[in-house]
Amino acid sequence: MGRGKRFLSSSHGVVNHLLGGWTINGIYTFMTGEPFSVRSGASTANNSHQSRALVVDPTIRAQLQQVSGVIGPSLFPNSTAFAIPPPGSNGSGRNLFVAPSYWNLDLGFIKMFQITERFKLQFRAEMFNALNHPNFDNLRDASVGSPSILSTDFGKTCCVTVAPVGAQSVLPVGESPRVIQFALKLQF
Repeated sequence: MGRGKRFLSSSHGVVNHLLGGWTINGIYTFMTGEPFSVRSGASTANNSHQSRALVVDPTIRAQLQQVSGVIGPSLFPNSTAFAIPPPGSNGSGRNLFVAPSYWNLDLGFIKMFQITERFKLQFRAEMFNALNHPNFDNLRDASVGSPSILSTDFGKTCCVTVAPVGAQSVLPVGESPRVIQFALKLQF
């Protein structure tokens, strides 16, 4: 945008100096949710391990929803769609459900100001998690929540959000809300 560009190409003086020469960049990340199993909370398979829950309602799907009396979103409204499998049984199949997907948008805006022939000033504005979108975790990893139908926290995904893949060593307890930073760089 500005003199010699597609938009505002005929602008002069102050208008071109303020509105021209901007660069916009962005990184959009999308990942599908991880599969997970709902556990029964009981050791029905020869008492050797906790079995998976028996799915009694084949229409049940894991989806983020608000449940009355629960802080934050839940993946299931309650445990009525599941049952403890009979003795000697492992319950329904593995990884029948998919956790919420993850998406994020980071944006950057850069403007170069020509001060003199030798000096340039670069202004940068960068936004991480620009849309301030929360990404909630898989039940088995949630800070408050459990994939076990006998747990009082069954289905909850509250209250920590998922850390972006590249930041898990920096933010192991979740992504930060929108972060905006500004910078100036003098080039000569």
